[in-house]
Amino acid sequence: MIQVLQVTKHYGTFRALDTMNFEVSEGEYVGLLGSNGSGKSTLYRCILGIIPFEGEIRVEGKDSLREGKKVRGLIGYMPQQASLHNDLTVSQTLQFYTALRGGLLKDAYSMLERVELSDIQKLRVGELSGGMKQRLSFIIALIGDPKILLLDEPTVSMDGRSQQIFLTWLRELKEERKTVLLSTHLDQDVLSIMDRTLALDHGQLVNFTNHAPTILKAA
Repeated sequence: MIQVLQVTKHYGTFRALDTMNFEVSEGEYVGLLGSNGSGKSTLYRCILGIIPFEGEIRVEGKDSLREGKKVRGLIGYMPQQASLHNDLTVSQTLQFYTALRGGLLKDAYSMLERVELSDIQKLRVGELSGGMKQRLSFIIALIGDPKILLLDEPTVSMDGRSQQIFLTWLRELKEERKTVLLSTHLDQDVLSIMDRTLALDHGQLVNFTNHAPTILKAA
């Protein structure tokens, strides 16, 4: 499903990713561990084909650089910091991303109700709390029913209720055979759902573990 082959990424003289190799199979949940600056977010941008890199990444056989638009059409992406338009209302935001990703607006509103945000449709995004923005970002990642989800620190800023909603939905998506690559700072509830974990340290893949253990130390 996702093949990362000899991927290296430089920012000037700084090597953000260093000869990275791994694969994610269809329907697999993979946790990506690592401290800030370990390369997790850079890896996501490479998979999406929105920044250049050395090596090769293929998503369902498509090259992420040469066929970036097709690759991004397969992926639902939730960045660590919600990159939403603060001047749009929640309702306008759903309309925008539904049109962009070819989803159904009624499905988007159903998801909004599920994350308990249907009563704030008229609020501007800039007025939402951090947890509300994260819930809205998760919905946006699901619009269009993508086969693959890239979730970058999805539980950051989420309160207890938001995390409960997110984890319940994540378990259901696993039953639907979604493929998920999720980065986290050792959120044990999230890790318990993963099939295996990969640990990054200074852009290098340093460890992997099948069936996420009860205790893991981030690189």
